[in-house]
Amino acid sequence: MSWTETTLTVPGRETYFFLSYAHSVPLSAAARPDTDYWVTRFFQDLNAAVQRGARRGDLDIGFFDGLVAPGADLRQALTDALSLAHVFVPLYSPNYFSNAWAVGERASFRSRLDRLHRRDAARHVLPVLWIPFPPWDDRPEMAEALDLVDGAPEYAENGLRALCKLSAYRRQYDDVLDALAERIIAVAETAPLRRSRAAPLTGAPTEDPDEPALVVAALTAADGRQWRPFAARHALTIADYVAATAQRLGLPTRVVEFGGARDRAPDSPTALLVDAGLGAAAVRDAVAGLPRWVVPLVVAGPDDAAAEEIAGALRAARFPEVRPVHGVDDFEQCAPLLVIEARKQFLRHGPLYPQDGPSLPRPSLRPTDASDLRRPREEDR
Repeated sequence: MSWTETTLTVPGRETYFFLSYAHSVPLSAAARPDTDYWVTRFFQDLNAAVQRGARRGDLDIGFFDGLVAPGADLRQALTDALSLAHVFVPLYSPNYFSNAWAVGERASFRSRLDRLHRRDAARHVLPVLWIPFPPWDDRPEMAEALDLVDGAPEYAENGLRALCKLSAYRRQYDDVLDALAERIIAVAETAPLRRSRAAPLTGAPTEDPDEPALVVAALTAADGRQWRPFAARHALTIADYVAATAQRLGLPTRVVEFGGARDRAPDSPTALLVDAGLGAAAVRDAVAGLPRWVVPLVVAGPDDAAAEEIAGALRAARFPEVRPVHGVDDFEQCAPLLVIEARKQFLRHGPLYPQDGPSLPRPSLRPTDASDLRRPREEDR
């Protein structure tokens, strides 16, 4: 059965457009993901522009992943939204085509276009040049993005994010915004898609030697892969939530049991979710022998004093960035920082290449004399 057959429907109101983009990986845990801030700003502007000209009261205006509740099953929520949109608006950037989640959104939406003529199908995908590509990366999709407006060199040279950020380009930004809104309205109102279910969004990058998969595991008394300490608000297990966060950032990710994490950690960045209910002694014994780049996150209730004791034991064992979280709000805030820190620690301390034998030290231009060993600089922490 084809995904486009009308017997496969999804509940909810249809939308004029779905906005797709590649989440950026901040350079540090303290950095703000600037790209995502301006995506939100652009979505709000585009939503308002389409709403001003929209004539179909039975449609919602726009959708992007920032509207999904934090505890929802993100893959299912986005698959449903892709099934209800009439136009797909991807924000092309150098990271877009290497981000499996973003490319997966495009493939999911395109699955609804299989029965249309190629020219008719193309009308439902309206790409935007968000960040310019380097001169040597000549992708055919760029021509479609540049065709959005005629005679706008500022847009072609700088991309729409720069026009959105800089007040000096406000007129050019509004021109692109209005042109995009008009085309969205025209497609949705004159050639709407038949209501149909999009192919399931996977968002799962494939592993390659240059980017080993982030390993996510939970250390708990029960089955770590089924651990749901925030079941009242989260549809996903705690490990799957962290994995989905990593995949949205374009990082290949694998959820495993704790035993599997012990096997994979020597060659992989690893995030370990620790149940504070185990107690400090049990946790200390369980993590003995894990590589120094494994980043643990102690998960506890709001008033669980044991979390601090466990965190102290892990710090004493020289694990990096050990910080307990108390409750679901704290956990949701820390999840992307956990992913970033695990990747950073592996790049800094892990083996140069994944391998079967002992890890080789990284090349260094610094002297090896003991007198040169000093505390890490503040900016390296």
